[in-house]
Amino acid sequence: MTDRMTGLTETALTRRTFLQGSALVGVGAFIAACTGGSTPAPASDAAPTPKTITGPLKFANWTAYIDLAGAAGEEGAYEPGSSPTLESFKTEYNVDVDYEEKIDGNSSFVETIKPAFVGGLATGWDLIVLTDWMASKLVENGWVERIDQDNVPNCKANLRDALRNAAWDPNNDYHYPWQSGMTGIGYNATAFADNNLPAPTKLADLWNVPADKLTMLDEARDTFGLTLLKLGIEPDPATVTADDLQKVADDIQPLVDGGLRFTGNSYLQDFGQKKVWAAYVWSGDLASSAGPDDFFVFPEEGTMIWTDNMLIPKGAANKYTAELMMNYVYDVQIAAQVAAYVYYVSPVKGTADAILELDPDAATNDLLFPSDPVVAKQRNFQSLSTELEDKMNELFATLSGL
Repeated sequence: MTDRMTGLTETALTRRTFLQGSALVGVGAFIAACTGGSTPAPASDAAPTPKTITGPLKFANWTAYIDLAGAAGEEGAYEPGSSPTLESFKTEYNVDVDYEEKIDGNSSFVETIKPAFVGGLATGWDLIVLTDWMASKLVENGWVERIDQDNVPNCKANLRDALRNAAWDPNNDYHYPWQSGMTGIGYNATAFADNNLPAPTKLADLWNVPADKLTMLDEARDTFGLTLLKLGIEPDPATVTADDLQKVADDIQPLVDGGLRFTGNSYLQDFGQKKVWAAYVWSGDLASSAGPDDFFVFPEEGTMIWTDNMLIPKGAANKYTAELMMNYVYDVQIAAQVAAYVYYVSPVKGTADAILELDPDAATNDLLFPSDPVVAKQRNFQSLSTELEDKMNELFATLSGL
């Protein structure tokens, strides 16, 4: 523990500060619980992909989701040329990669490409990364290219067993996971100390923060799921009712009235600019890309879990190159390189030893290797019925104005 950790909750993590305790034992259970969605993929036959490398590969991803080096790595902000993984791919295949941190939320991003899907046009992207619930919707609608499995042998061989057989794409015809993660509390230790607030350990502690210094996520499943936990309601899609969701909305509304905002990955900018003191956040972001006094906390009530997935949008101009990228990041050494920087849970088998070679201290990091106590409090609020999702979206739209 460094001096700056003194007085903080022992479950708070920064990029180079790690938990003590068991490390690798909980990963399998965590991964197994991350799969979501219940819609089977449509049956489809596709001709083998022409094996011609074309580019540039247009790759849309979330913020703080690729390994960085040099000044960009120190700042935690992507710049073209700053990712060792992308640069080595470009050299390996002699093709350019136009990588953009374009995704701030599943719904907001998909709205930008939905007109192309509906019109039967290419979206302009070759590879996108979406959370399991949204990925399943694109697959169901036939908006995703079928993967030529001959072009992704690493994916076939190295995908963790627990992530296989997703109900919405059981044979991985349309997706391969990018990373899995958790949703919990992020906070700025300096702001809390300066305002005589104890470091948060529970979700309920955020209700003691001035509402205009607080953000929640514009991913409704995360915000509603965590707040269900705060209210003592099990966030099980099979048992949650419309009345339960109304209780969440009623609990959040006074915060909205006081200035609470809803954001995607842009909460990183808010932390950087000291606009927020605390937020609902995704597990790896603060560890990889925030300031030295910004911390992630596993709330006592529990966390939400999810998996983000690589998809090739229908009509992609560079489908084969996208498949090569999928295959490339499923190389064990490359997967470890990415995970050791972004601090999310890799979907690739065999990465543990490779990660520990890069960073021996990572063995005790619950962000990379969730331990049994962390896994025991994880919940998956991804696969909702149509009725429940419609109700949640209605309530969230009223709260957020989005």
